[in-house]
Amino acid sequence: MREVLAPCGGIDGLTAALNSGADAVYIGLKQFSARKNAENFSDEDLALAAGECHKRGVKLYVTFNTLVYDCELAELAECIIKAARAGVDGLIIQDLGAARLAERICPELPRHASTQMTLNSVCGVKAAEELGFSRVVIGRELSGEEIAEISRETDAQLEVFVHGALCVCVSGQCYMSSIFGGRSGNRGLCAQPCRLDFTAGERHNVISLKDSSLIPHLNDEAFRGVYSYKIEGRMKRPEYVACAVDACRKSLSGIPYDKERLEGIFSRGGLTDSYFDGTMSDMCGIRGKEDVENSAKALNGIKELYKAEFPRIKADISVEIREGEPISAAARCRYGEARFVSDVIPESAKGAPLDKDGVCARISKLGGTQFYAGEVLAAVGDGLYVSAAALNSLRRELCAALENVVSEACSPKYKITHVDSEKTARGDIKSVNTVRYRAEVADNNQLEQALSLDFEMFYAPMGLLSEDTPEKERIAVIPPLILSGCEREVKKRLAVLKRAGFSKGLAHTLGHARLLKECGFEILGGYRMNILNSLSAGVCVDFGFSDITLSFEGAAAVLAQIGSPIPEGILAYGRIPLMLTRRCPLNDGKPCGRKDVFGNGESCGGFITDRQGNRLPVLCGGNSVELLNPDLLIMSDKPEILEKFDFAVMKFTAEDDIAAVLDMYKRKRKPEGRLTRGLYFRGAQ
Repeated sequence: MREVLAPCGGIDGLTAALNSGADAVYIGLKQFSARKNAENFSDEDLALAAGECHKRGVKLYVTFNTLVYDCELAELAECIIKAARAGVDGLIIQDLGAARLAERICPELPRHASTQMTLNSVCGVKAAEELGFSRVVIGRELSGEEIAEISRETDAQLEVFVHGALCVCVSGQCYMSSIFGGRSGNRGLCAQPCRLDFTAGERHNVISLKDSSLIPHLNDEAFRGVYSYKIEGRMKRPEYVACAVDACRKSLSGIPYDKERLEGIFSRGGLTDSYFDGTMSDMCGIRGKEDVENSAKALNGIKELYKAEFPRIKADISVEIREGEPISAAARCRYGEARFVSDVIPESAKGAPLDKDGVCARISKLGGTQFYAGEVLAAVGDGLYVSAAALNSLRRELCAALENVVSEACSPKYKITHVDSEKTARGDIKSVNTVRYRAEVADNNQLEQALSLDFEMFYAPMGLLSEDTPEKERIAVIPPLILSGCEREVKKRLAVLKRAGFSKGLAHTLGHARLLKECGFEILGGYRMNILNSLSAGVCVDFGFSDITLSFEGAAAVLAQIGSPIPEGILAYGRIPLMLTRRCPLNDGKPCGRKDVFGNGESCGGFITDRQGNRLPVLCGGNSVELLNPDLLIMSDKPEILEKFDFAVMKFTAEDDIAAVLDMYKRKRKPEGRLTRGLYFRGAQ
């Protein structure tokens, strides 16, 4: 089966999705949804949605795709219980701790790994499978070849976004909204600063992308192993949902669809498929006056797509009309059988008697229901009469009975366990520590300098390392931040480094962790793992992590309470990464290639500029690009914060004097000029 999965921001969107033919829908509740500003669904709406979906054989998924703090786990547990009681068909989850909590509460309820988990490679998907996810929503930034490779090499159901808004950032790796305004995209409150006018030279809006549409490609070889075709848009109006669902259905069936209307209903200067085809060119766009005018025009007539029930279930029907017996009918569909016996007894015909063809024709009229007629048979006695009204009533009652059969067959019943989330979340709160520093270096000169200084450990891109590198036991290898398209090369290189004596690796994603584990490396957790609660840290422990760097989106006082059994650190110095992307905004396309995937060579360098004239450094190389915060994170004069953690990471870029920075921290001095404390005193909403 190939599933067309539609977004529903509210009840009106649900009606549009169901009546236009969606096979499944996904919704958010009022809490823990990555679209907190959508209408979303109340408890009563959830029950209604489950009933409306299941009587049509449609799947209902609920999103819990945000990061969660320990203090929110009890509330999250109640939401999971509500979803399980409603009989939803799956939970879409980002937070590792939320997944662990859902498993404890209701292990039978399928868990889907959100694209926010940064799953863009074979190892990433396999890691999600190991953690019990039955489905994986892979990244929107993947090419067709990369999608095909993942589907060939993994067993999990794959879900792919095929239409809708496109983030320039790799999902789960955007911190711009939280750092600039305290509203975290990982917490469902993205303010979309990427849509503002950032410039690169004379070019404007260099990180605002057009919407993606892969609908013309749904029957391509790349989609052969894809299970679910997902439409983005829980913030969009019902007409948008209906138009996109209709286009997907027609494309999958090989029927032409109205491309002009699809683009007109919503776009940002057009639609793009440039991630899918691997070119990554001509992708930037903003929503202009012409787009708004086109939307108004495209709305005309779209309600016709979803004004009536979509006939989605074939029903084979048999009718019996015999002398002296109540008329009856039975129906069979893929979900089961139903039978209805009327209290109407046929009369002797005074005029033209009933015939089989006439009865079959009337009983076949299933319009306005979710059923369409398959084989229809009638056994009709000679010389009998039944009114048209009685036959119509028989048909309606039969459909109602069959609807109950479908609903019962499609409504999961789960065993629910009430979990003390507070008790399961907390570990042992650590005492105050002497600060131990770790250095993340950017080039060979920095690595050489750092090795001569008093650092506990060093993180280095794998391209900088060889069998001649000293102090291998204190160096953790950093794989390429994005593994898409290079995972096999990276695995070969890791094997070489393992034989050379390196034993530790830094994992910024689940894909990194799985790859490092396969290659026999000790796994250290990076700050991009987005760990904000004790249960998430516990998942890392069970997966084999030796330590973890906590998310810099949390307030320090909250992070210090996590207390996992492994060492915990925080990012203490450097330019906070705002975005990780596959596109270079400086050349409007692929990374420039002066630095390979292993970290050899130099970044193309440069910066983009915001409306206030602030320069955001761009580190371009290999198959990824980092956009960095213009202000340095400085915590040198805040030892009372750093001492609450087992270690502090300093993220250096080529401009840094490592010895001077380390000395500043050891002397607890604060430099002059602009700096930032990140979110350590306010936390992200």
